Amino acid sequence: MSDTIVIERGFNGPRLSGNGGYVGGVLAGRFTHAFGGDGAVEITLRAPIPIETPLRVTRTDGAMQLSHGETLLCEARAGSVDHLSPPPPPGDWADVMRRGEEGGSPEDSDFHWCIVCGRGRAVGDGLRVFGDSGPGPGRSLSCYVPHAAHADGEGRIRPEFLWGVLDCPGAWAVQDPDDWRPALTGRMTAKVLTPPKVGERCAVVGWRIGAEGRKLYSGTALYTEQGRLCAIGHCTWIVIRS
Repeated sequence: MSDTIVIERGFNGPRLSGNGGYVGGVLAGRFTHAFGGDGAVEITLRAPIPIETPLRVTRTDGAMQLSHGETLLCEARAGSVDHLSPPPPPGDWADVMRRGEEGGSPEDSDFHWCIVCGRGRAVGDGLRVFGDSGPGPGRSLSCYVPHAAHADGEGRIRPEFLWGVLDCPGAWAVQDPDDWRPALTGRMTAKVLTPPKVGERCAVVGWRIGAEGRKLYSGTALYTEQGRLCAIGHCTWIVIRS
C-alpha cells in the first residue's frame, strides 16, 4: 500500500531540501502508526528531500519508504535507543539561556534558514534551537523554548518537531571545532518519551559518540528545566567533501 506526503516550504534544513530530523519524525510517525512498537524508529536518509513536492510513502515488510519517482529518499525501520547513556541535564540555566541568545546558525552559515537552528527564522516559525559546542570537548548545549505553532491540541509539541529539535545539536557536539565543513544527517534513531508543553523551557544536551572517516556519531537528549527527559536520539552525520 502507498500514500503521499508533501514537505512544505519552511520545513527545510539546507535552504532547498527538507530538514533531516523533521522529515525523519514525519516518517517515524507514519511508521509507528502502521507497525506499532515502543516508539523508537530508525530513519536512514538516502537523498535530499524535495520540498513542496508529492512524495510517495510505501509500506513493505517491516519497513516504510519515502520516494520521489524512482529515487529512494529515506526509509524507516524499528530502532532502539536503549544503548544510549545521555549526560545529565544542565545545572547552569544561565549558560543555557546565554547560548539561546548567542548560538544557532548565523547569517553567514549554510543553515541560517534551517527550521531547527537558523537564526533567520522568526519566533513561531522556526524551532529556534540555539546553541553551540561545549561546555567541554565533544559536547554541545542548546536552548529551546516550545511554541504554540508546533503544538497539538493539548499544548504539547508534536513528535516530528521534537525529532528536529534533537537533530542539529548533535552536529555541534560531534564536529571538530577546526573543521566546520557542513555535515548532513545520514541516519537518525530517536524516541519521544514525554513531549514538553508550550513555553516549558528546555535544553538539548549533545555528546560525541565516535567517528569513522567522514561519518560522525552523536547523541542528543532533550530535558525540561526541571530535569525531565523528553526525548533522546542517536545520529550519524556525513561530512560533505570540500
